[in-house]
Amino acid sequence: MKKWKIAKSKMRDALIVSFLALLLVFAVWKIFYTPSSAKETSLVTESGQTSTEREKSLAALLSQIEGVGEAEVRICETEDSVQSVVVVCDGARNILVNMNVCEAVSAALGVKADKVKIYPKK
Repeated sequence: MKKWKIAKSKMRDALIVSFLALLLVFAVWKIFYTPSSAKETSLVTESGQTSTEREKSLAALLSQIEGVGEAEVRICETEDSVQSVVVVCDGARNILVNMNVCEAVSAALGVKADKVKIYPKK
């Protein structure tokens, strides 16, 4: 009977050590793994909404395209992919500018053109 008690306590100890190791791995994963969308720094715009560095960078790029003028960008995304993009810019009423903005956003973010919506500023 004594042999059985020793084996039982060793089994219990092994299970406890295994559980603690699993808990440690999970804790390390939770601390150091963050989705790419969560890594982006948020900035607060004049309207009080947050804007990521990615949106600011894309808006600055679009503003460099001839005829676009000032641009604002909102990227709607899940952890996995970009769902849609909204661009509001001064030159959106011009069809050529509209097409250029759509192509630039599609290329920069790797989304289909039908996921990009472009609107003129008021």
